[in-house]
Amino acid sequence: MTIIQPNKHKTQRLADVLIIFLGVVVFGSAAVTVFSYSNVAGLRHDISRLENEIEKSRSANADLKNDLFRMTDPQSLEAIAAEKGLIEDRNPRWVFASL
Repeated sequence: MTIIQPNKHKTQRLADVLIIFLGVVVFGSAAVTVFSYSNVAGLRHDISRLENEIEKSRSANADLKNDLFRMTDPQSLEAIAAEKGLIEDRNPRWVFASL
């Protein structure tokens, strides 16, 4: 007597392929998640470093502006003019050059 069991091997093979496929998908998803987290952590570190550099640049910029305002203060300019022997001309005569 012959016992016929149709599609038994096909069903088992399909289940094996499906399990292997899902395993690959889960492993791939885990790898992508770890890679993405690593990149995000690196970017957060870079952002923090750049924020510190921006703060230092703002401080340096404020110092430079203070120096500029101190040098161009009218009282200091008058002191420099007096030191160099310059006098204020009330009626200056302007010379214009034409091209």
